[in-house]
Amino acid sequence: MSTFKYCYCFALVVLLAVTSIKSGFAEESLSRKDRLTGFLVVAADRGFVGNEEIIDEFQLFAKGRNASLIFVTDSRTQNYLGTGVDQLLNKGAERIVVMPLFISAADPRNILARQLLEHGKVAVPVSYVRPYGESVFAVEDLADKFRTIRQPSDTSLIVMGYGAVDNDSEQKMLTDWRRIVEKAAAGFGFSSIKVLIGHDKKDEDAEKDTAGLKQAMADAAGSGVNTVVVPFHLGPRFDSMMSFDAKLKWLLPHGVQLIGDGNSDTHAADDRANSNKDATAISRGLATWLQREANRSQPLAAEDTGVVFLSHGADFNWNETMREAVLPLMKRYKIEFAFSMADQSTIERAIRKLEQRGAKAAIIVRVFAMEDSFRKPVERMAGLDIEGAAQDAVGVHAAHGHDHGHGHGAPTVPVPRIRTSLPIQTVGGLGSSPLFATALLDRALALSKNPARETIILVAHGSGSDHQNRQWKKALEEIAEHMRNGQGDKFQAIKVATWREDWPDKRAPWIEKVRNMVGDAKKEGGQAIVIPARTTGQGMEKMFLAGLDYELGSGFAPHPMFVQWVDENVKAGLAQLAEGRHAARINEQDYVSNSEAELWW
Repeated sequence: MSTFKYCYCFALVVLLAVTSIKSGFAEESLSRKDRLTGFLVVAADRGFVGNEEIIDEFQLFAKGRNASLIFVTDSRTQNYLGTGVDQLLNKGAERIVVMPLFISAADPRNILARQLLEHGKVAVPVSYVRPYGESVFAVEDLADKFRTIRQPSDTSLIVMGYGAVDNDSEQKMLTDWRRIVEKAAAGFGFSSIKVLIGHDKKDEDAEKDTAGLKQAMADAAGSGVNTVVVPFHLGPRFDSMMSFDAKLKWLLPHGVQLIGDGNSDTHAADDRANSNKDATAISRGLATWLQREANRSQPLAAEDTGVVFLSHGADFNWNETMREAVLPLMKRYKIEFAFSMADQSTIERAIRKLEQRGAKAAIIVRVFAMEDSFRKPVERMAGLDIEGAAQDAVGVHAAHGHDHGHGHGAPTVPVPRIRTSLPIQTVGGLGSSPLFATALLDRALALSKNPARETIILVAHGSGSDHQNRQWKKALEEIAEHMRNGQGDKFQAIKVATWREDWPDKRAPWIEKVRNMVGDAKKEGGQAIVIPARTTGQGMEKMFLAGLDYELGSGFAPHPMFVQWVDENVKAGLAQLAEGRHAARINEQDYVSNSEAELWW
C-alpha cells in the first residue's frame, strides 16, 4: 500500500468519529423563527485540513441559525446524518433544507448522501438547494484562478476536478465541470481548454487511474504554448503536503505549471517556482454561498427586502429629487441609491450597505426610460447570466447607444461578478408604462388652458442606433395612446419625437422636426405643450427650442404614479425571486434514487 493511500485510510478512521458537526457549534439562543428551518450542509470528507476549512466557513454561516454539517464518507455516514437531523429537529426545525456542498450533482458522495437521507425517513419536509457548483460563486471562484494567469491567449489550460469513482460518474461530472469552466473562461481567450477528473478510489485500480491521469495531462499539454493546470475541486487535503494538489504536482509533465490552492505558489514540473499567491482556495468564501442559499430558501417579508434604486444621476439637486420621490417607500423597504450608468462598484456599494442593514434579498430597480437600458450589464454583475433566466452573454447599454460596460472597451480580464449573501433580481425600464403615461398627462393638464387648441409634444432622449431609436419612438407612440385613452383626447393632438441628443450628426434633423411641431401648434391661436418623457426633470428642450413660444413640463418623478411604479417593480422582482426559489429547490419526493444500484464504496 502506498504511503498516500495508507495515510488516507488512517485519517478516514479518525475522522469518522467527528464527521457530524453540532448545530451552530454552541448552545446559542435562537428565536422560534430561526429554529423553524433546519439547514443541513453535506460535504465530501476531505481530510483534516480540508474539513477544517469547511468547518471554518460553516461556523460563519451557522451563527444565528439552526444548522448542522455532515461530512460524507461511506455507508457509515448514515449514523452521522441521523444525528445531524436529530439535532435540527430537537432545536425545533419544522422543515429541513439540505445544502449540498459539491461541485457536481453527479458526485457519488452527493448521491450517497441523498440516498441515505431518503432511507432515513425524515419526519419533516425536506428540500434541497442546488449544489454549489451550479452557482455563480463556483464560476467566479474558478475565474479568480484564471485571473492569476498571465497572457491567457498564449496558455493551454487544463482544469482538474476530483471525485469520480468509475467511468460513468466521471462522464457525468465532466459535463458539470465543463459547464462551469466554459462560463468562467468566457472573455479570457485561452488557447485551448481541457477538463480532467481525478478518481476517488483507494483500491487496486488506484495506481492505474493515477497513471491514466498523468498520461491525460501529458496528452492535453499544448505543444509550443504555456500549459497551466488549474485544480478546481473539493478533494483531499489532509495537510499542506498530503493533498490531491500535492499529488498533481508530482504528476505534472515537464514544463507544465500548477496553480496551487490557498497560499501555494504556482509550481512547475521542474520545481521552478512561479510566484502566484493570489490564487485562492475554493473553500474561502463558502459561507457567503451558504448564507445566500439560506436567504433564497426563505419567504421574504417587506422589511427583509433591500432595494437598489439605480438611476442615471446628476447633480445634488437632481439626485435629491429622486430620493425624495420614493420617500413613501422607505418605510416599507430598505432602499439604497446607486446613481450611475450601471457602474458596478457603485451598485456593489449599495448592496454591501443593504447587507449591513440586514436585508435578505436585493431588487435592483433600473429607473431608465427603456426596459433594455443597462439590463444586460446589471444581470451579468449580479450573476443572473449564470443562474437566472438571463443566461446569455453580457451586452452593452443599447438604449443610449454607448458602450457603457466596465471601462472603455472590453477589459483584458473579465471583471469579477458581485458575490453577496443576498439573492438578487433586477427589474425596471419605464417603457410605455400606463403609470408613466398618466403622470406625463398630468404634467400637460397642469399647464393646459384650452386643451382643444393645444398640442402635446412628447420628447425623449433617443439613441444613436437607428433601430433603438425606432424602439424609443414606438414606446412614445404607446404612451401617447395611453394618454388619449385618458383625458388626452381633449387635446388637439399628441405628437412624439426623440432628440437623439448625444449624437450631433443625428440630432439636427430631429431638432428641426420638433421646432416645426411647435410652430405648427401655434397656428390659428394654438399652443404647444412640450413634455419631456424622462425619469425626472427636463433635458435639452430650452436649448433646442430657443426663441420659440411653448409651455414646458417635466418628467415622471416626483409623482404618486412614480411611487406606484417603483413599488410595482419591487413586487415584480420579489415574485421573480419566489419563482426562482421554487425552481431551485428540489423536494425529496421528486428525487428518484436508484436504491438497487451497487453503491460505490
